[in-house]
Amino acid sequence: MKKSYIVFAVFTTFTQAVFSVLLFLEKFGILHFDGQLAGIAMCVVPAVGAALTKSCDEKYEEIQRLFYVLFGCYCLVLVLDILGILSSGIANVIAGAVMVIGSLRLLWLYNYGKKKSSTFDGFREIRKAIILFILILFGRNIFAVFAYSHEYIAVFSNLLVLVQAALVMFVGAAQYWGEEYAWRGFLQKPLQEKFGKRWGIVVLGIIWETYHFPMWFTMYDLDIWEVVLRYLIAVALTFVFGYFYMKTDNIWAPICGHAIYNAMSASVLPIEAVVNMGKTGAIMYTLLTVVCCSLFALKKEYRKNL
Repeated sequence: MKKSYIVFAVFTTFTQAVFSVLLFLEKFGILHFDGQLAGIAMCVVPAVGAALTKSCDEKYEEIQRLFYVLFGCYCLVLVLDILGILSSGIANVIAGAVMVIGSLRLLWLYNYGKKKSSTFDGFREIRKAIILFILILFGRNIFAVFAYSHEYIAVFSNLLVLVQAALVMFVGAAQYWGEEYAWRGFLQKPLQEKFGKRWGIVVLGIIWETYHFPMWFTMYDLDIWEVVLRYLIAVALTFVFGYFYMKTDNIWAPICGHAIYNAMSASVLPIEAVVNMGKTGAIMYTLLTVVCCSLFALKKEYRKNL
């Protein structure tokens, strides 16, 4: 098994190094392409890395092949954009179409492939936890709306994005699976066996956020204090998504949580609130999320032996 983790680490690290160089070259104007294309490709790298180890459940064999194809397609579109053969607009349309087709294919393979499973297996076990997670994010956003803006109608937009989350969970399933298959399905249990239930989750959260390094100072243009906040959020969310996976043994459970979080992120806040929050407000907003999500670490699943 140690060889499997080395294969995964080498592939993901090398691939991310390549994307890092490309994104920094684009940032400084040496190359000209849409960085979002690199971001789309990076989402499936962890799943490809896990697939290359040949150590995951055989029932995912067809899905692993699908991700080889998706990664190849995304890289091809990115290269064609860099070379100027495709415009960034056309390249994005093609990448988006590949994502949707790949997501639909993923859903079909999971539900009707070699070893039939159901997307929603075990969801009944975490329905209350999902509602709690939604309430945490909703409460955090309501706090920001009332504390930093007068656009109270934005409260309703936070409810509407749940519909968006449900839609994105399926049409963007390939992107979410690309990460969750590796972090939860491949790494979580071994890390918990090595470091313990809770510390294994902390280590996984750090690995997960570190994986986003290529985007910190390019696409996201973050300050150091914002990177620190991202690490805190990543660890807190890993306790949530890790609980979903431990409770259901179903990759779609953390995918659901991931989609909900992305849909209810700060991007749904009014511009006025984002501007008025400033550094202090952003820290409070983030720490509120971190504290509340970290409470999932108290769940009994984090106390029981594996």
